[in-house]
Amino acid sequence: MNRKSFWQSTVPLCLSTKTIDLSRLQYLLLVGILCQLLLVVVPAESADLTIEKCIELALQNNPDLQKQRLNLKLADEDIADQKSLNFGSLNIVSSYTYYNLPRTLAPMTPGLVTTGPEKVPTTENFFNAGIVYEVALFTGFARTRTLEIAALQKEISGKNLKLSREQLIYNVKTLYVNILSLQFQKKAQTTYVEALQRLHDNVTREVRLGKKARIDQLKTAADLKNAEAQQTRIEANITILKASLNNLLGIESPAKLKDVTLSPKAIDSKMVTEKDFTGELAGLERLQSAQLAVEKNTKLIQKESSSLYPQIVLNTGYGQNFGPNDSSNKNSGDWENQEVWQAGLNMKWNIFDFGHTKAKLRKARILENQSRHDQTKTELELKRALKEAVTNINTAVTDYKSAEAELELTKETETIEDLRFAQGAADINDLLAAKARNRLAESRFIAAGYSYKNARFYLDYLLENGENR
Repeated sequence: MNRKSFWQSTVPLCLSTKTIDLSRLQYLLLVGILCQLLLVVVPAESADLTIEKCIELALQNNPDLQKQRLNLKLADEDIADQKSLNFGSLNIVSSYTYYNLPRTLAPMTPGLVTTGPEKVPTTENFFNAGIVYEVALFTGFARTRTLEIAALQKEISGKNLKLSREQLIYNVKTLYVNILSLQFQKKAQTTYVEALQRLHDNVTREVRLGKKARIDQLKTAADLKNAEAQQTRIEANITILKASLNNLLGIESPAKLKDVTLSPKAIDSKMVTEKDFTGELAGLERLQSAQLAVEKNTKLIQKESSSLYPQIVLNTGYGQNFGPNDSSNKNSGDWENQEVWQAGLNMKWNIFDFGHTKAKLRKARILENQSRHDQTKTELELKRALKEAVTNINTAVTDYKSAEAELELTKETETIEDLRFAQGAADINDLLAAKARNRLAESRFIAAGYSYKNARFYLDYLLENGENR
């Protein structure tokens, strides 16, 4: 092959290889871009919801909490409204009046008469336009008390918002833990059903071989059906609780919850008393809110008492009176106008209203007494609830310890009964009873652990520490 033919054969091959490499590079680049798009468009599988994430979602989405936030904004607007009333009001006014007799555009004075009555504009069609400013100078301190009541209502709204957050957090935590408890109970129940199914299958096979009586098969079948029904009830309860949790979280899709560790270390075996938390009661929002309600109704009595004082109002106005001169005027048909302004003080003092003011004062005092009773009720209810929470914690600790011991004992009993039944030393009733006792002990052990969690959550709610835990 000569040099020319070599280059003629080699150059197209090189170009072809280069084209193939470029095509492959473009293909890989396109695949990479598509993969990136898929990662963006196709969402990854959602992670399990932790209890902290559930609380975060509830605080963001719950409509009742959103309503409480709006109540706080409403209180702000009420304060702004009451403050604005202290500055009075400025109004544009206008009117038209037809009179059967001509009248002047401005009040008559001796000076107008001496200049010549024919020069005074008169009209039957009286028009007026102007600006009026009115402000209450003294209301018997009613405005001051109203503003103070609005400020107290804002404080109450803020504390109610904090209490609503605590209530929501407590509800989310208890639902979360109750769902987990039922899920573990379902898992244990499923294991129990599977064990009964295997036992039933073995008994059925031995009945066919003539080794077991028909009555043993019927007993295992009955226990199996009962266990399956219990499993269905647990699943139904899980569905209901999940729907309630989703409602609090403001989401529609069912949430998969992450497990909460319930190791023995998570259960504080130390017994608690009410004295351990007495010092934390004074600063609680619910007690402060009750006290503010008393103060608010006390201010309401003072506001109603303002009716016993005189009311003084400043009234000023500036405008133009105008209209066409009537037929008796020298300049009949010509439109005339007259500038007028005025300023005055008006006083009104109610000296007798047939008991209206006294009735309002009596109602305000009744409301104050009611709020004081509500305050006492709140204090007593809080002490009762605290005693209940402490009792529930101590009971849960005791139940957890006893359930743990019972579970170990029933598990060993079930193992022994399995061996005895296999060797023909025990009947089916003993074995079924042992399995049922172990299943109940396991269920009680699970429930006791989560009951302890719920009792702690309830104490945190009462002490308003749920958001900080």
